[in-house]
Amino acid sequence: MMTIRDAPETADEEAGGRRVDRRAMVATVVVAIILTVVVSYFGLKAARQDVRWSDVGYTIESPTKATSTFDVYLYTASDATCRVRALNAKFSEVGYVDVAVARSAGRQQRITATVVTVEPAVTAVVAYCQST
Repeated sequence: MMTIRDAPETADEEAGGRRVDRRAMVATVVVAIILTVVVSYFGLKAARQDVRWSDVGYTIESPTKATSTFDVYLYTASDATCRVRALNAKFSEVGYVDVAVARSAGRQQRITATVVTVEPAVTAVVAYCQST
């Protein structure tokens, strides 16, 4: 026996799809807005840094000496201080040196710093730079 199927009542039923719950849609939009605000905040905060740096390379010259070469970018008229750390194979700090960066030498500078270590290091990197 053949039966005739009832005609779909709505366009959603005709397409075979489900309607999206209004609360779910509002929650999705709210979450998207919150994520956009958070990402924008951190992006703008990173863009307003007074000093930035970029590690270029390092050399281990002896069991008690390592050197680090890095670029410093100064975005304000003030000087800066950068801390260079030497690390051992277990990522423990085995030496550090604070390097003064004078704004009068230019906005962008390549600096090589020597770190005296208490045991052999495997790397030397910039930990941070800050305006002084």
